[in-house]
Amino acid sequence: MRGFQHIRINHKKIFANGKVHINGIENFWSFAKRRLKLYHGGFKVNFYFFLKEMEYRFNNREDDKAVEKLYRLISSRST
Repeated sequence: MRGFQHIRINHKKIFANGKVHINGIENFWSFAKRRLKLYHGGFKVNFYFFLKEMEYRFNNREDDKAVEKLYRLISSRST
Protein backbone atom coordinates (compact mmCIF):
# COMPACT_ATOMS: atom_id res chain seq x y z
CA MET A 1 0.00 0.00 0.00
CA ARG A 2 1.23 3.44 -0.79
CA GLY A 3 1.45 5.99 1.99
CA PHE A 4 2.19 3.46 4.73
CA GLN A 5 5.47 2.24 6.10
CA HIS A 6 5.39 -1.47 7.00
CA ILE A 7 7.64 -2.36 9.92
CA ARG A 8 7.98 -5.83 11.41
CA ILE A 9 8.37 -6.78 15.05
CA ASN A 10 9.93 -10.07 16.08
CA HIS A 11 7.75 -10.97 19.08
CA LYS A 12 10.22 -13.63 20.18
CA LYS A 13 12.61 -10.78 21.02
CA ILE A 14 10.47 -7.69 21.76
CA PHE A 15 6.79 -6.70 21.76
CA ALA A 16 7.20 -3.05 20.79
CA ASN A 17 9.81 -0.81 19.24
CA GLY A 18 8.96 2.78 20.03
CA LYS A 19 5.64 3.52 18.36
CA VAL A 20 5.67 0.22 16.47
CA HIS A 21 3.30 -2.25 18.15
CA ILE A 22 0.01 -4.06 17.55
CA ASN A 23 -1.94 -2.61 20.48
CA GLY A 24 -4.01 -0.35 18.21
CA ILE A 25 -5.39 -3.13 16.01
CA GLU A 26 -5.95 -5.39 19.02
CA ASN A 27 -7.91 -2.59 20.69
CA PHE A 28 -10.01 -2.00 17.55
CA TRP A 29 -10.66 -5.71 17.00
CA SER A 30 -11.76 -6.14 20.62
CA PHE A 31 -14.13 -3.17 20.15
CA ALA A 32 -15.54 -4.63 16.91
CA LYS A 33 -15.93 -8.19 18.26
CA ARG A 34 -18.04 -6.96 21.18
CA ARG A 35 -20.43 -5.46 18.64
CA LEU A 36 -20.35 -8.51 16.33
CA LYS A 37 -22.20 -10.43 19.02
CA LEU A 38 -25.18 -8.08 18.69
CA TYR A 39 -25.72 -9.09 15.06
CA HIS A 40 -25.92 -12.87 15.70
CA GLY A 41 -24.17 -13.61 12.40
CA GLY A 42 -26.30 -11.22 10.31
CA PHE A 43 -23.28 -9.08 9.49
CA LYS A 44 -21.67 -11.71 7.23
CA VAL A 45 -23.30 -10.50 4.00
CA ASN A 46 -22.26 -6.89 4.61
CA PHE A 47 -19.06 -7.47 6.57
CA TYR A 48 -17.18 -4.67 4.79
CA PHE A 49 -19.86 -2.15 5.75
CA PHE A 50 -19.96 -3.48 9.29
CA LEU A 51 -16.20 -2.91 9.60
CA LYS A 52 -16.50 0.60 8.15
CA GLU A 53 -19.22 1.42 10.70
CA MET A 54 -17.07 0.02 13.52
CA GLU A 55 -14.10 2.03 12.23
CA TYR A 56 -16.18 5.22 12.41
CA ARG A 57 -17.53 4.39 15.87
CA PHE A 58 -14.05 3.45 17.14
CA ASN A 59 -12.40 6.60 15.79
CA ASN A 60 -15.17 8.79 17.23
CA ARG A 61 -15.88 6.93 20.47
CA GLU A 62 -15.02 9.96 22.60
CA ASP A 63 -17.35 12.25 20.62
CA ASP A 64 -20.84 12.48 22.15
CA LYS A 65 -22.26 13.75 18.85
CA ALA A 66 -20.68 11.08 16.62
CA VAL A 67 -23.94 9.23 15.91
CA GLU A 68 -25.73 12.49 15.08
CA LYS A 69 -22.90 13.45 12.70
CA LEU A 70 -23.07 10.05 11.02
CA TYR A 71 -26.84 10.35 10.60
CA ARG A 72 -26.47 13.82 9.03
CA LEU A 73 -23.76 12.51 6.70
CA ILE A 74 -25.92 9.59 5.56
CA SER A 75 -29.00 11.79 5.19
CA SER A 76 -27.17 14.37 3.07
CA ARG A 77 -25.82 11.71 0.69
CA SER A 78 -29.18 10.02 0.11
CA THR A 79 -30.85 13.13 -1.34
